[in-house]
Amino acid sequence: MNTIKIMMVSVLLLGCAPTKSLTQFNENLTPSYVKPTFEPMMFYQYKNAHPELRGLDCGIDKFFDKYINVYGVTIAAMPKTPVPEIIHAAKVYAQLIDNDENFHPDDIKIYHYHQEDYRGRNSLIVLVDNKIMDKKWIGFKPGQKFWVPAQALRPGHSGVGHSRDGEMDIAVEELFHKYGKSLQIVYPKDFGLPDEEAGDTWASTLTDAMDSARGINRTVKPVNNRWIYPESAWYTYDAISCGWGCQVDEYLWHVWATNIGYYEMLTRPPDVPKDESKTKGWCENLRFEWKLCTRKDLEATDLSAFNLINSTRYQIPNTIPFGEYGGNYVEYHGYEIDVINIAGDDRYTINRRLNPNIKLKRGNTYYFDQSLKRNSSLPLRFSSSEDGIHGGGGEYRDGVVVKGIPGIRGSYVRITIPKNAPSKIYLYSPSKPGMFKGCVLAITN
Repeated sequence: MNTIKIMMVSVLLLGCAPTKSLTQFNENLTPSYVKPTFEPMMFYQYKNAHPELRGLDCGIDKFFDKYINVYGVTIAAMPKTPVPEIIHAAKVYAQLIDNDENFHPDDIKIYHYHQEDYRGRNSLIVLVDNKIMDKKWIGFKPGQKFWVPAQALRPGHSGVGHSRDGEMDIAVEELFHKYGKSLQIVYPKDFGLPDEEAGDTWASTLTDAMDSARGINRTVKPVNNRWIYPESAWYTYDAISCGWGCQVDEYLWHVWATNIGYYEMLTRPPDVPKDESKTKGWCENLRFEWKLCTRKDLEATDLSAFNLINSTRYQIPNTIPFGEYGGNYVEYHGYEIDVINIAGDDRYTINRRLNPNIKLKRGNTYYFDQSLKRNSSLPLRFSSSEDGIHGGGGEYRDGVVVKGIPGIRGSYVRITIPKNAPSKIYLYSPSKPGMFKGCVLAITN
């Protein structure tokens, strides 16, 4: 799969001057996109690479220092955000746009929406690092013509390797909400969200299905600060802060996640220890809000939504986005390093797995994040010999950059695999032997 070298013609952002809302989509535009590399860029590097994004002149650099572009969508992260979390978020969104990972967006109308929305509504995803900066960013947005609204991922929301481990990855939900907005705008008849504040009374296929799932319609309001649902309802979201329109967004997420088997595979909520895992544990956690767990349940109970989400008229993602988009056919990758104790011995894990088989490609760049506290005093290093200095070998340093202190947010070890790299390299910690037992990183061309 070679890089698609086609000129980017995005007109996504037009500077800081007032702009008009886009209501028409030019379906006849020639497809024009580049395969994402997932390279985290500094602001001026990103600005030079994407001169078409005129909204970059509007002060966004006051808040964010690392940027990745995914098919016209800017992923921006605040300082100290672990690089693998940024790459993970970018790859999850890439898989929503290009679910079969052939480096061509699945739905060209959705792709064009990301390029043509003059309001910038679907153009920005941000990773927030701390509450102070988050408040400043929220205070900054109302006066801007671009980047509003932006989907935010807060610390811990971008779970590198979490879904594979059975833990709910909040990034998948939040990024699908972003994707869902494009469905609402591009396909209003089936996915549209009427503007209640403007007095809209029309309905879409999606909103009709949701009213059936809730057993109440948009005219019903909370009673004594709670929603009252009939016993027959299977969608019973009880947050009164979430009005009818918000309920539609959440409903679409539940339908989609159930349909692709994501809910069924999850064993626990975010941040719950693995030893508390249960088969379909996430479904059990959601019972107060959503009663369906499997695709079969969805088809049997909510046929309208099932038919909509599986309609051949649309190219809606139908596989779980684990954040592994493109494999080694893309250049930049991120891994989360953690430390667990097994029978009294400390061991490294990579993306929650012991001794995973990982293939690295010459010329590609890999970030091994050591932000988690259990990495403290256990720096990660590379060697051409198993267990490095503890096994009689030395440290491999070609293409390696070390940043930060293990256990402190934002610290990592990065390696760009040289052309002359050996066929195998090993991970180890100079502070303690045996942290990686039998883990080999295979190097390929």
